[in-house]
Amino acid sequence: RMLGIENEEDYVGDGISFCAVCDGAFYKDQTVAVIGGGNSALQEAVLLSDLCEKVYVFQNLAIFTGENKLLEILSKKDNVELLTEVTVKELKGEDELEGVVLNTVSGEKEVKIDGLFVAIGLEPKNSAFSTVAGLDENGYFNSDESCVTKSQGIFVAGDCRQKRIRQITTASADGAVAALAACRYIDNR
Repeated sequence: RMLGIENEEDYVGDGISFCAVCDGAFYKDQTVAVIGGGNSALQEAVLLSDLCEKVYVFQNLAIFTGENKLLEILSKKDNVELLTEVTVKELKGEDELEGVVLNTVSGEKEVKIDGLFVAIGLEPKNSAFSTVAGLDENGYFNSDESCVTKSQGIFVAGDCRQKRIRQITTASADGAVAALAACRYIDNR
């Protein structure tokens, strides 16, 4: 999921990244920020804190929603600064990202960074199937644990459907549930 800020796409690959495992080494001994407050963002920050000189974590809410254990790890690191109730207003830099302007509860604040890791969730690419499967307000297939859709004979499985936990194990389980539902559908025809 992108932030929706002006010129954001211009910096993807030139300062904006979505994967610390993939791109973190490019920022060794530099200053970076992670946007997000859930487990994914906090895990990215933990990884980056071992590589980077300074890591900011920007959360738009008043609290972090990730696991307390991750917050404990980050709060003990001297090179990590956790900021809540902040949003990125503007991206700064000529050919590559050089900083951000934040909206904070006390006004605007400019922070110089070399890289920005966006971890604010995923955006499913399901719109092509919206007429047969139905989507929720976030673009996920509107299906419960049964993996059935509004259309008979159409089943969904994995991270593309509404669910609380998106992991390989839950996606695999969805595959089994959807396959069995499809078998029942065929058997009843």
